[in-house]
Amino acid sequence: MKEYNSSPTWCTVCEKKRVTQLQPAPMCDSCWADKHSVQNIGGELKHFKQVLKDKLVEMDLWFKDGETKSEWLDRMEVGGRGTLQRLTRRKKG
Repeated sequence: MKEYNSSPTWCTVCEKKRVTQLQPAPMCDSCWADKHSVQNIGGELKHFKQVLKDKLVEMDLWFKDGETKSEWLDRMEVGGRGTLQRLTRRKKG
């Protein structure tokens, strides 16, 4: 069994980021989420990254073949701005 420092500073998984989670082991937020973060969707537990990908695919915002990361980020920004504008135009009440 691996022993952990009782007051660790650095993530025991990536060793690059500061610890933000202590259980089940000292980890940074990113490593903890990668290992333990799930969402209950329709009674089924799904990893948060899969939920995010499914939603982005549904919104046609997932990577397209041959698209660079920069092109994808630009498309995400435009899509996000459009969604925000639609949501803020809704009538309240």
